[in-house]
Amino acid sequence: MSLVQEAFVNGVSTRKVERLAKSLGVEGLSASQVSEITRGLDERVEEFRTRPLQAEYPFIWVDALYEKVRRNNRVVSSAIMIAHGVDIKGQREVLAVEPMWEESEDSWREFMRK
Repeated sequence: MSLVQEAFVNGVSTRKVERLAKSLGVEGLSASQVSEITRGLDERVEEFRTRPLQAEYPFIWVDALYEKVRRNNRVVSSAIMIAHGVDIKGQREVLAVEPMWEESEDSWREFMRK
């Protein structure tokens, strides 16, 4: 299952994942099953994005990294905004992660509002 999710996250289509699984000796994995497996990813991401933040974070870092993503049948760089916090016990936590098409004042403002 993690192979299917990893391939999907990296932009491999459900049909190609089906063929990849067959080539690895996994029979009977259909494109619709791949879709069902990856649907769980969306739910986990939504749970992370909407979870309440319980702690106080005296220190917060924000940054962006760039990843290649597929957009309109092309591979382009996309900004991934990340916020890390350190709570009063000194524990570091990822507070938020959001993809943005670019790193700009507007995209940072939108990220901070979420």
